[in-house]
Amino acid sequence: MKNNKEIRFYNILFPIWFLLFIPLAWVVVLPANFIIDSLVILITMKLIGVEFKKKMYKKSILKVWGFGFLADIIGAAFLFLTMWVVELAVPGEDYLYLAIAVLISAVFIFIFNYKISFKGYDRNVRFKMALSLAILTAPYTFLIPLDWIY
Repeated sequence: MKNNKEIRFYNILFPIWFLLFIPLAWVVVLPANFIIDSLVILITMKLIGVEFKKKMYKKSILKVWGFGFLADIIGAAFLFLTMWVVELAVPGEDYLYLAIAVLISAVFIFIFNYKISFKGYDRNVRFKMALSLAILTAPYTFLIPLDWIY
């Protein structure tokens, strides 16, 4: 029987270890994230009435996609660096720290996209685009227990 610390460790590192130990997963994860990011960008542009959608999409999609991965890594790093502290400080509060990691990633998604990916566009458009991406593409997979995967 596994103790809570072992379960927490694997839950925290799911996206990283999954991709490291199952390299073929990258074949699915990379295009899936690209498609999700693309859909969020295109739908948000349509909803907020952005003109020149094609130009904005082409200029931003690779940045959005790359910064999304970077933000997820930052959230995972928070979990990795705090997992021992969490075990000692607040046993049984796994989901609080997982939720904080998702929030950290979402904040970085927002910042990267607002300040870099959509730089040069109207502040209101940048804000709405970055907020939409932060909310809809945050790494909610951090919250999925590993037991559900296998």
